Amino acid sequence: MVRYEKFPPPAHLIPYVECFYVWEITDAASLLLESPPTGFSSLVFNYGPSYEVAVADRDYAPVHRAFITGQATKNYFFRIHQPIGLVGVVFGPTALSALFGLPMYEFTDERHDLSAVLGKEVSTLQQRIEDSVNTQERISHLVRFLSLRLLRSDRQPDRTDYAAHRILESKGTVNINSLMDDLYLSRRQFERQFLLKAGVSPKHYARIRRIGYLCSLMASKKWHIADWADLIYQMGYYDQSHFIRDFSSFTGKSPTLYLKNNRELARFLSEF
Repeated sequence: MVRYEKFPPPAHLIPYVECFYVWEITDAASLLLESPPTGFSSLVFNYGPSYEVAVADRDYAPVHRAFITGQATKNYFFRIHQPIGLVGVVFGPTALSALFGLPMYEFTDERHDLSAVLGKEVSTLQQRIEDSVNTQERISHLVRFLSLRLLRSDRQPDRTDYAAHRILESKGTVNINSLMDDLYLSRRQFERQFLLKAGVSPKHYARIRRIGYLCSLMASKKWHIADWADLIYQMGYYDQSHFIRDFSSFTGKSPTLYLKNNRELARFLSEF
């Protein structure tokens, strides 16, 4: 049995949290799944056996019991050999920097042990999650943890946060130069602050977000090859070759091959 479910955040966390989620596989399994870059970062807590992840062209390695992920700039892969159980928080592009004061460029394409990053309070939270009897209880612990962090934080949203969310909401199609002009930011200042808060440059983040959105359409089977021309235009690509080149640089596959042979979790669940 496979369960993957998303849950909305409470109102006071909406500016920071995209969703909470739970992912459980209760039967023994041997699976290889992939995930494209999405434009989001996350905190993840395992309450079941571990699994392995490979990022870009690195070897597979087991994940930590609790870990933090930054922006992914390439596809990454999950290798699962046994039942798993995990709960996570998906954050907006600059939320981890805002809540925890983290330089997000240190977490790009990385999964770091959360205890090493945030300290002893993570061990207590991890134990509470492992001791919980249901999903609602696990998520309530995460909501309480983030709510306390929000109360402690004295950081207010600024122009960089606004710009990142504009890129996110536009699915990467906003004009970065126009965005800088609208916010009265110098290019150097904007790029330096964006790298600190999001982990990548603003233009790279726009590309990540655009590809992540297109991959989600493919995995959910809401896009067909016949729709390419209109979609390429809507997403701001100059032509088909520009689109194919950009898509392949992130996923390692042509759009046609990805459409036919991706192993995203969304597709796996629809076929299970």
